[in-house]
Amino acid sequence: MSQLRERWEGVSLPGDYLLQRWVSGDDHAAFFIAFQGEVENSEETAPRGERFMVKVMAQSDVDGSARLAMWQRTKALEHPNLRRLLDFGRAELDGQIILYAVMENADDSLAAALAQGPLSEPEAREVLDAALSALRYLQDRGLAVAALDPDHVVAVGDTIKVCTHALKEVPLEAPFRHELRTFWDKVSPSPTVRRKAILSEALGEDPEPAEITAPPAAPKPEMAAASSSSLAGTPKAADARPFPPDENPQTAGRTPKWIFVGAAAVVLLVLGLNLRRAPDTPAQAGSAPTPVSTTIVPRNVPPAVPAPKAEAKPSPLAPTPRPAAGKAMWRVIAFTYKSRGAAQHKVEQVNRSSPELAASVFTPREKQGYYLVALGGRMTRDAALRLQKQARAGRVAHDAYIQNYLD
Repeated sequence: MSQLRERWEGVSLPGDYLLQRWVSGDDHAAFFIAFQGEVENSEETAPRGERFMVKVMAQSDVDGSARLAMWQRTKALEHPNLRRLLDFGRAELDGQIILYAVMENADDSLAAALAQGPLSEPEAREVLDAALSALRYLQDRGLAVAALDPDHVVAVGDTIKVCTHALKEVPLEAPFRHELRTFWDKVSPSPTVRRKAILSEALGEDPEPAEITAPPAAPKPEMAAASSSSLAGTPKAADARPFPPDENPQTAGRTPKWIFVGAAAVVLLVLGLNLRRAPDTPAQAGSAPTPVSTTIVPRNVPPAVPAPKAEAKPSPLAPTPRPAAGKAMWRVIAFTYKSRGAAQHKVEQVNRSSPELAASVFTPREKQGYYLVALGGRMTRDAALRLQKQARAGRVAHDAYIQNYLD
């Protein structure tokens, strides 16, 4: 048991703050539940007056003047997501001098909430937005929190707040992205790619390079012919592309027209050569009928040349990527849960408030164990973007996103 607890529990500080119950701490700093006002003598009656959280520190362990000066700056801060520091000062008991800071009481802590189970994605996003707003406010004033973790984020009523009893001075515009990302990794229930995308969106930054799905590299010149021919016979590989191909499936597999043009040119050349010889042959030993028969045969060739069934043969085009990739497989995802019951409950809430969004539970193959609340079912990408905008504008899901699932 810490010396601070033994010595200061039950003591009244200047300002009539009664340190009623020790909460946590060590020999250098401790936290007490305190009340301000009269206290009933009966042990069965709770103290009357307002409730506070008080931090007590041994002055011998810190620079007292610097600590009191920082608390003076902290007391002047006004931001909805910063835990208010209401009072501070020095006190002495039996020769021991302590510094104390009086803070508004919290109803819950993020650490206690996470101990009960992971947050939902909207709840985690609310925590992220509150922490980011508080950190930016402190940054503009050359201040920063000593630690950003679930133990130092609390709920006061319905408001999420960052603790301020241990602020430090830093250069203006000092970056805090690393601390925020580490904190977000502890809080967010989302998969890694989704978690990083949410953080980048909150910071107003472009997604990290690892989050961007790069298009396939262009084939080397010597492999171009082989690649183009193999794609025609592998529709499954084309189905995995994020967007539909640009080529027209009605013309992608046809025989090139230059083949027919070349064949026609050859036939015309043969005809021309034979026709030019025709006037000279009668002067020779009377074999006029023979050249005529040779010129007639090529005239019947052109109808036979364009007859290849390649142009009318649709079988190679049947499995082309366009029809599969162009199906309405895009979905608008509003929420993510780890239990079907929680997801179904959210679906019912959304459908009661916004039935036009047609919410339903969706479990993709690539996210086994997760239950997503999808809006509107399967659709084209343009339709998904419109529905995403509608959901955000209606404040149903301000971080709704779209994704192309291969279901």
